Amino acid sequence: MKRCPHCNAEYPDDAFVCSIDGQPLPENVPQPPPASAQVKEANEKPAYLTYPDYQWSARDAWKCLALLVALQFVLGFVIKLVVSVVDLRFPGFYSWYRGGFGYFFTSILYYAVYLLTAAYFARTESLPTFWKAFGLDRKPSEYVWFGVVMALVIRFSSHFMIIHGWGKGVTNYDTFASKSTYGLEKCFFLAPLLLLAPLFEESINRGFLYKAFRQSYTTSISMVLIVAWTAFTHWPQYHQSLLAVVGLSVLTIVQCFLREKSDSLWDCIICHMAFNWSGLLIGGILR
Repeated sequence: MKRCPHCNAEYPDDAFVCSIDGQPLPENVPQPPPASAQVKEANEKPAYLTYPDYQWSARDAWKCLALLVALQFVLGFVIKLVVSVVDLRFPGFYSWYRGGFGYFFTSILYYAVYLLTAAYFARTESLPTFWKAFGLDRKPSEYVWFGVVMALVIRFSSHFMIIHGWGKGVTNYDTFASKSTYGLEKCFFLAPLLLLAPLFEESINRGFLYKAFRQSYTTSISMVLIVAWTAFTHWPQYHQSLLAVVGLSVLTIVQCFLREKSDSLWDCIICHMAFNWSGLLIGGILR
């Protein structure tokens, strides 16, 4: 409504002249809310919106997981088909593929596709925004030492049980094959376990998936979902040993706890590295 400044008569918004005194009516200019209302509105914003441009939800995580599962089967089929066809044309290619160099480059391919999938559903459009949204632009926090200690406790506890016959360990293709190789090829076999897995898996699992689940679910539910995803991606280890089930599940919970308490993903990455490196040191593979 408009009000005449002279006679105080009220008119609709589309009126321009007062019919009583012929004076022009002032324009309706929206008034800003009082400062107290602005402060109240700011205080009522959800506390979880750490990254205003990346407001993830469980829906983003579920869609990402569905595509990751599909890609795992599709990539496995495509890679086997390509290797078979190329080996027919170039005999010996299969041996190269099963060697350290082929294992490393295949791991790079898998991890790169999976990480790009997570970055797509996270809606990060450049390397700086990805770096920030996934928590890679921050230094490790004081919680990193807790993560390292817990990783070593889990590793040495599992080793103690294995040497006393209270459980059995697991055998991975990379660690098994690296025992019979030397030099650069041995490094290529171990690089995915020592470097690629901590960097890529933590970026996908804790950098995006866990954070996305946490926007919609409680901490406990989010941790259970990530443990279930870890069991799927590490099924060979889970299938071989009950000790591996307990150890990897507890480690996953510790890493989710680190992500819950710290804005830096490096806490989780260093914890993961401590667990993998200590396993190879105990097994004598790095000696």
